[in-house]
Amino acid sequence: MTKAKTMMPLSVSRRRFVQGLAVGGVLAGFPHIVRAGSTFKDNAFTGYATELSGKVIDLTIGEALVNFTGMVSKATTINGSIPAPTLRLREGDDVTIRVTNRLPVDTSIHWHGILLPYQMDGVPGISFKGIA
Repeated sequence: MTKAKTMMPLSVSRRRFVQGLAVGGVLAGFPHIVRAGSTFKDNAFTGYATELSGKVIDLTIGEALVNFTGMVSKATTINGSIPAPTLRLREGDDVTIRVTNRLPVDTSIHWHGILLPYQMDGVPGISFKGIA
């Protein structure tokens, strides 16, 4: 008589499981990315962030029509792209970042990895006036 082999359950943390679901969802959605009526450049929705660097960086906040889920909707873009560009800066350098808002409402950019006064980061109308 032979013993039946039992399958051991995989040990996957909840965090790793959710990360896998998120990555799977993003990857499943990429074939369906469509620029519906967008006037932005051809590589606007590549899924890869462009990189910007230098002493003066210009960013423009705008909108584009996209189709990530089978339904056309508006998305916020930075320099006409999704995702927004990655800024490569050297610690200690002085950099001027000029932001132009082409949205119909005041807006903001939430900065990761840059230490700023609260008046330059946050929610328009609450922690600062916003970018008109």
